[in-house]
Amino acid sequence: MKNKGLFLLICIVNIQLLFSQDVDLKVSVIPDSLTKNANSVIRFNETKIELISQRKMVIKVKKAVTILNKRGDDNSQLIVPYDKSNRIKKLKAYAYNSLGAIEKKISKNDFGDFSADGSSLFVDNRLKHYKYTPKTYPYTFYYEYELESSNTAFIPRWFPFDSYNQSIQKSSFQLIHPSDLKIQKEEKNFKNFNITKDTTNNKLSFIITNSLAIKYEQLCPSYINIMPNAILATNKFRLEKVDGVANNWHEFGKWMYENLISSRMELPEATKVTIKNLVKDVDNPIEKAKIIYEYVQNKTRYISVQVGIGGWMPMLASDVDKLGYGDCKALTNYTKALMDIAGVESYYSAIYADDPKRSMEKNVFSVQGNHVILNIPTDKGDIWLECTSQTVPFGYQGTFTDDRDALVLTPEGGQIKHTGIHNDKQSFQKTVANFTLDSIGNITGMINIRSSGVQYDRHYVLEKKSDRDIKNHYKSDYWPYINNINIDNYNFANYKDSVIFKESINLSAKDYASFSGNRMLFTVNAFNRTSYIPKRYRTRKLALEISRGYIDTDKFEIVLPDNYAIEALAENISIKNKFGEYKFSIEKISPTKLKYARTFFLKKGIYPKEDYKAYRNFRKQIAKFDKTKIVLIKKAK
Repeated sequence: MKNKGLFLLICIVNIQLLFSQDVDLKVSVIPDSLTKNANSVIRFNETKIELISQRKMVIKVKKAVTILNKRGDDNSQLIVPYDKSNRIKKLKAYAYNSLGAIEKKISKNDFGDFSADGSSLFVDNRLKHYKYTPKTYPYTFYYEYELESSNTAFIPRWFPFDSYNQSIQKSSFQLIHPSDLKIQKEEKNFKNFNITKDTTNNKLSFIITNSLAIKYEQLCPSYINIMPNAILATNKFRLEKVDGVANNWHEFGKWMYENLISSRMELPEATKVTIKNLVKDVDNPIEKAKIIYEYVQNKTRYISVQVGIGGWMPMLASDVDKLGYGDCKALTNYTKALMDIAGVESYYSAIYADDPKRSMEKNVFSVQGNHVILNIPTDKGDIWLECTSQTVPFGYQGTFTDDRDALVLTPEGGQIKHTGIHNDKQSFQKTVANFTLDSIGNITGMINIRSSGVQYDRHYVLEKKSDRDIKNHYKSDYWPYINNINIDNYNFANYKDSVIFKESINLSAKDYASFSGNRMLFTVNAFNRTSYIPKRYRTRKLALEISRGYIDTDKFEIVLPDNYAIEALAENISIKNKFGEYKFSIEKISPTKLKYARTFFLKKGIYPKEDYKAYRNFRKQIAKFDKTKIVLIKKAK
């Protein structure tokens, strides 16, 4: 009887919880259409934001997501940032089994408490984190929390989907605000989704229901550019006890400049004297900037430091000067302060960094971005400096901050500017090689590689790696198709002024060629072979995106063994289409010497889904022709 009573009590508790959520969490009630192509299903997600005034905001979130398989496990975690201005009022979570019964009740004390950046030296910002480890699949993870904030400059973005391969039963977002606050909003990718909107009576709401999972496909655009989302902001806001008003980027940038950085640039007199002496004989502002940039690279190192206004106010330039370290804000601000002393015009700039590329939302004037860089305007265009790296060349952005909109902060106000774009044909890799094939199929060779543009980004990091890692790179990553390879020696040269990286490698490999009777066969493209073929889809659903283009040119000279003659050479190949160009040629210079030339040019772009098959065929042809073999026949004695 006691056991029966306990069982009844557990059932009642479970039922009460389910009723309080007004949804049946049994997996069996999920429509079949929502499980197709899905790793997880959002059962419901309620986000309610009450913007009580310019100085106070309350955020309430309730969310239940069913995890169908291991690939959806990332959705069974919760991260809630907090600090002195963002207080967690409520926090709890539950895990349910497939029948909708509770498997684990998770209290606030079960959450880990961490600094917002594990590498930070000291931080004001922290976070609560919990990751559920399932016993079986499927299961449902439910959580709710309430956050009270005095920072109204950060209104959470509505992003109902977390990723590809996720469906939604219902997700709602509601913002309530007083009539004296004007709400800016930018709605993106709403078309083709079942979304209802309401913007009446100082209330803004979005509801999306029964939205099917979109299956991830290779080379598709980032889900950020596919899924519906909305960014919101108010024209009157508060950030760490500092009020602001902005109705355009000009006003918002002026507020940021005056309240975040203008008071942080003072430097010691001794440093000012040092800088003036460094540039005293230089008139060209760009040359001055290069000297200052090198000075910063030699003097400072990057370390995350999140203090001040929501992690947005940089350390004092004088502290960076004294300590020799800082985060992106601090190092950028310090570099700007030094540029000012040298008489070089420069501006602190907020940006979204990393891949995929993401721009500041032009139509919503708010605190945006996750990184800071330095802008130097010139008559020939803008120069952008990455101030956190001790190795990156002056003005080189790589793929971290290229081709996107940034907010440039000037004393007069904010400006939206687009960062530099890597030209496809300027992102080159040029490989020149000489290798000798001996009579037992072994090769020895000398390879020289020059890279620039996007391709420089992939190569120059080698010079900071260990000998072991460099050799593993060539053996496992760069030439994985060459068995029994030995890297005899290598040399690097990094030409930062021209942004070119050079590699010289000497290698040998046993049994490179294969034998069939009295014939020897070997692949002529020994040192820049691609085997990549995009995945085949019977019915492609999403557009094809080639995010960055490049060009490879290869020229090899091959010395053949004296006791073999050339029996067969492949015909020259040339392919040209909307995606780029591929061609190779093989020329017989003498009975024992060949010249191989290859070009592969790939264009960046977004192409309709109908083009995917043609692109796949293009890459399939390249993979095939890169394996072209030459047949040698043994000479009669």
